[in-house]
Amino acid sequence: MPVTEALMIALSGFLVVFIMLMILMALLVVSNKVINRVSREEQEILPAHPAPVHAEPVKETAPQIYGGEIALYDVDEKTAACIMAIVSDSTKIPLENLIFKSIRAVD
Repeated sequence: MPVTEALMIALSGFLVVFIMLMILMALLVVSNKVINRVSREEQEILPAHPAPVHAEPVKETAPQIYGGEIALYDVDEKTAACIMAIVSDSTKIPLENLIFKSIRAVD
């Protein structure tokens, strides 16, 4: 294959790739404009300040405190306290927000 023919084939390949990239860029620009126009129309349809909804005020109640007993199975109270402290520290949840219902020793 002569050099001139190889150069023509390479040039035509570059030209095809370049044209396809230009077509893809045009499609992206057109789709971006269409999406912007649709979103702008949706914003115009929605009212700027929605009408206030008159509802009964929500009564805030004090949080319920769990006053139940913790069932300890084969665990003394000191070990249970250590376990609760470790769980609270590792989960970064304050101890007063955790509820322990039972603690069981696993062999």
